[in-house]
Amino acid sequence: MHNPLYFVAKSLDGYGASTVCPHWRIRTGIEQGDTSLTTELDLALVLEENPDVQDVDFATVWGESHTTAEHTGSAATNFISWVKSCCGAAQ
Repeated sequence: MHNPLYFVAKSLDGYGASTVCPHWRIRTGIEQGDTSLTTELDLALVLEENPDVQDVDFATVWGESHTTAEHTGSAATNFISWVKSCCGAAQ
């Protein structure tokens, strides 16, 4: 349950065992200390290959950590705006 790749990668046993979200927004800071940048990059690349996924909005942010990885604005405001754009809601 800790590794989302188990459910989204065709090469792993969990593929097809769950419904995969069609929209993904992944932000990671270059200076994060929680995990390697390759962890998020691997997830983004596998998601892009998954036929159930419509879009993957992936970005790295220079000089930021894991939880504050935004180019501008606040993480909460940017995330809410992104959700609205995925749902076709007026911003």
